[in-house]
Parts: sequence; structure tokens; C-alpha cells
Amino acid sequence: MSKKYIIIRQERKLLSLLFEDNRLLHVKTEDEKGGILGNIYVAKVMNIVKNIHAAFVEIAPGFPCFLNLEDIKEPTLLNRPYDGRIVSGDEIIVQVYKEAAKTKSPAVNCAISLEGRYCVVSVRKPGISYSTKLSDKAKGRIGDALAQEHILEEYGKTWGIIIRTNAKTLLGQENTPDRLLFLIEEIRQLARQLQEIMAYAPHRICYSLLYQTPASYLIGLRDEPEGQYEEIVTDDQEIYETVLAYRKANPAYHLPEVRFYQDNMLPLYKLYSVETRIQEALSKKVWLKSGGYLVIEPTEALTVIDVNTGKMITGKDTEQTYLKINLEAAQEIALQLSLRNISGIIIVDFINMRPEEHNQKLMSFLGNLLKKDPVRTKLADITALGLVEITRMKKEKPLYEQFHKGKKENIHEAD
Repeated sequence: MSKKYIIIRQERKLLSLLFEDNRLLHVKTEDEKGGILGNIYVAKVMNIVKNIHAAFVEIAPGFPCFLNLEDIKEPTLLNRPYDGRIVSGDEIIVQVYKEAAKTKSPAVNCAISLEGRYCVVSVRKPGISYSTKLSDKAKGRIGDALAQEHILEEYGKTWGIIIRTNAKTLLGQENTPDRLLFLIEEIRQLARQLQEIMAYAPHRICYSLLYQTPASYLIGLRDEPEGQYEEIVTDDQEIYETVLAYRKANPAYHLPEVRFYQDNMLPLYKLYSVETRIQEALSKKVWLKSGGYLVIEPTEALTVIDVNTGKMITGKDTEQTYLKINLEAAQEIALQLSLRNISGIIIVDFINMRPEEHNQKLMSFLGNLLKKDPVRTKLADITALGLVEITRMKKEKPLYEQFHKGKKENIHEAD
């Protein structure tokens, strides 16, 4: 099957979409002027909320963000030496790690970090740690390579280094050499960049933007596992040139070819029926090939997914029919979680099945699907009421919020 990464500009938004043939697998939107997620600022502490041990800080005049003081270890203050206290008026270096959601302000922390495809380098506790999705064998091979290049002595005693899951793509198979030097070079590059940011921060004024995250479509290209799509396509000249430059600057990522699409009679968004695909991704009802369907209902506290038999004729063996629908539903649910970027608690009401082996087969199948999700997702179990509990870590806004016209998040350009 052919996978393509489509990038378009529409209604002052940048849309990056991953298609498999004519099926939309993932979509991300961003204001064309850029977002604030991942940006690093010199912020001002406005007020302390003692009862929840938190503070509100401004990264721009009139733009408050939430700072949890319980997680702070060694913050960098620019107006005075840190003495264990954060007080109103302090100028502090922060990084945005969570976007605004509904009535909640964006959230920031002091654990400044820079992220690459294969690793993260941060000011957190020095040392080297690994993604939990890496096997012990992979960790051992990567650790040996880092030791050979003296990474712990050179960088690990100053910075916290996290090896990401993508690093496993650098491990060669039989008769194929490892490419772990790409990881080592990325560690060195990010460490140098982070050191520069922390070094010049004291010379910047309050509200300065110290680091601006690349456009979301570039982050998507960076984080998508190697070989997941065959081509990058855009019909925007500026985006085309930006992707070309990014591809040239990061040869280790082995990004596929980028194609500039030109057809005034049939724009790219019409060729891929983008509006229709997004409407389908925002719809509550999702039809299955078998004739069954899902109802996806986000609430304030959690997301509820109901599986229904729909138009499917049960036939003689009812239990086999239910199992077939549930397995198909599980596959669709795994896709919809990623497509809609659903996070938090998800409750799934599958069709009740009497045979215990059918329930075990369903849970095993769903669990294996969720392990492939690049976002940390955990399958809890079947509750006493027969409901399946799933938790999925929140990294970005859910799809329905991305298309909701909310608070403007572009602050200013980098200094």
C-alpha cells in the first residue's frame, strides 16, 4: 500500500496529513504563523497559588501559563540567585509542554529540553535513560555504542539524555551495519544547541523567545518512523522549499523525496478530498466494513466508544459474528485514537461475548495494536461490567479542538 505525507495551506492553517492510499491515518493542524508548543521563553512570575503549589507566569504581556511548582528542581532565574523559592516578579526560563485546552491556560515547566528524532537532551538529572519501548537487547547495543564514543563522560554528566524509540531503526540486521553514529551526532548537536540557549538566556530581556520549535509538519516528518511513507507532497512553494532545506540539513533522517504538486484545475486538497476526510474524522459514527459501526463520544472527563452490530446479519453462529465485529472494531479503534488524537481515559463498550476464549483473543489483539501507537497507550482490562479501559497520554490537542477556533497562540518571533 502507498503511504504519502501531504502538506497543504488552507484557511490560514497548515495541515499535515498522512494517507494510506485514500485512507486518512493522521492529521495535524497549526496556525500558519506557528504554535507555542515546545517554545522556550524568559517568563515573568505574576502570582503564586499556594493552595495548589503552582504559579501563573506570562510568556508575553497578558498571556498567562500554568507552572506546577512541585516539579521544579533547579530553575534558572535571571533576576536573582535561586534560593529554593519562586516569588512574584521573578524572571524564569520556561518551556511550553502543553497547549491551551478549553478554559485551561498552556502549561510550562523548567525542565528545558530539545528533541530530535533519536533522542532528547534536557537540563533534568544528568545521565542516560531509554524509552520503555526499547528492548533490553536494543538498549545494550545502543549503550555499547555510546560508551565507545564516551558520550556519558562528555555529555551525560551535564545533561539528561533520553534515547527515543526511533533509535531502534538505526540498529542493523544481520550483514547490515549499525548507523548509531547518527544518534551520537544528534546528541552532540542538541547538547551544543541547549548549552548555547542556556548561555545567552541571561543576556535577554523578559518575554524573550529563546527557542522556537520547528513547524509541526517538520516535526511530523522527523518523528514518523523511517520508511513509513513513500513520498512527501505539497502544492505550496514556501512549504516545498522549507521541506527541501530540512531534508538536506538532516540526511540522517532518510526522508523520502518531496514533490511539488501543480494543477490549477484540481488543487491538492480536492485531489485527496481533505475536507470530506476531516469531516469523517470528526463524525461521531464510524462505519465498519462488516456493517457494524462505532459511536465515539468525547466527554469532559473521558471518551466513550460504543461498538454496535449495525447492518451486519448475525447468521447461525452468533458468537463468531460478535467476535468478528469486535476484532474489526478493535482495529478501527486503534486507528481512530491516533487519527483523532484521543487522550486520557477511553472506555470501550464492545459487543458482549460469552466464550472466555473470545474475550481473551479480543484483548490480546487490541493490546498488540495499541503497542504500535507512537503515543504511550495502555490497555487496562475488562471491568466487571464488561467495559474495556484504555489510557492514552496527552501530547497535543484532540482533532476536534484543533479545528475549533480558539485562543491565538502565536506570540512573537524568536530573538
